[in-house]
Amino acid sequence: MVNIIALILVGLMGLASSVNAAGFRLSEQDAKANGMGNSFVAVADNASAVWYNPAAMTDLEKTNVSLGSVMVYPTMKHDKTTGGSDSIEKTLHVPPYLYATHQLNEKWALGFGFNAPFGLSTEWDKNTAATKYIATLSDIKAFNYNLNGAYKVNDKLSFAVGVDYVNLDATLNKMVSPTKPGWELELEGDGDGWGYNAAAMYKLNEKWNFGASYRSQIKIDVDGTAKVTAAGISNDASTKLTLPDTFQIGAAYKFNEKWLASVTADYTDWATYHVLAIKSNTIKALTGTDTSYDIKDWKSVWAFRAGTEYKYSDAWKFRGGVFYDYNPVREKHFETRVPDSDRLAFSVGAGWNKGNLVVDVSYTYLMFSERTVSGSYAGYTTSNALTTALDGKYKSTAHLPALSVGYKF
Repeated sequence: MVNIIALILVGLMGLASSVNAAGFRLSEQDAKANGMGNSFVAVADNASAVWYNPAAMTDLEKTNVSLGSVMVYPTMKHDKTTGGSDSIEKTLHVPPYLYATHQLNEKWALGFGFNAPFGLSTEWDKNTAATKYIATLSDIKAFNYNLNGAYKVNDKLSFAVGVDYVNLDATLNKMVSPTKPGWELELEGDGDGWGYNAAAMYKLNEKWNFGASYRSQIKIDVDGTAKVTAAGISNDASTKLTLPDTFQIGAAYKFNEKWLASVTADYTDWATYHVLAIKSNTIKALTGTDTSYDIKDWKSVWAFRAGTEYKYSDAWKFRGGVFYDYNPVREKHFETRVPDSDRLAFSVGAGWNKGNLVVDVSYTYLMFSERTVSGSYAGYTTSNALTTALDGKYKSTAHLPALSVGYKF
């Protein structure tokens, strides 16, 4: 039982939200940026600058507001080495975002953002032969509230700094054991934490822009309850999480009045997810020690993005993009909550504006490299250790349609 609880708690930071960005980061946070392959740090010419590069807010006139979602529809299948297959339930996820900027004067600008940069959910079939003992439902919501101030040093250079507050809520389930039919272990937990961000935008000339943006680690104390309702067991549980710091740097080039191209290098410091220590009254009651440890040992990784925009008319713009993300999960510590692999994506998009109203739509198709796992992490049961439960081939894709509506006051 103690190892079952440990696995569920470990899953709190290991959700299979990798259908969007490496690990469980959701890097796509704006429909326009999504249409350009998420290569936006050196562009950031709408209200989503709050997230991608708040230094660019100094070039946004008056007050700008934008809201929408980059939706995620994932598919994931596990063809087991021992025969048969498992798959996740097909669900459309709709993480929201809201951005607002305000130009105080020619030098200063303020911005506020609300989004969900980490999380998502997956649900493996409870009728599968093995994977259900590793994970069934995994659902996490990490909402970020971000306030920024930006200052224009001169016509070429702007800087910004901001503060981030993250509120996290999670529910994670798994079946207990083949010897305990119908027993499902559930963890419910929540917590919050603070971080900061900084950014810069440099305009070399009328053609070249350069941008950089950094967001710090955010440490979160998570408190919750581990329970098996069918057995009448319920105890407190807690752990500490560190969301990784991220860094983006990029360049944009304006060929003429019609064409714009951009490139971005994006770094996620997943090395922060190395060891997870879990404390539970249940663990103490069963083993005499109240803390268990799980080694994750994720790698810090890069993603490389490129995008373009074509101005067809004053009302219409069309976009395209491509990106490649490297996966942070090592073979040794592979798990179904993050059955991650390298991924390649292609995107298209369009923007329409009339007066002060702007509507952006986009679509990204995400292809994961097929991953073959051998000698995987066994999963925990009270008996009948599932030593090959995760072995086999993993095939995943994801569809990311996006929509945002913006208005200038």
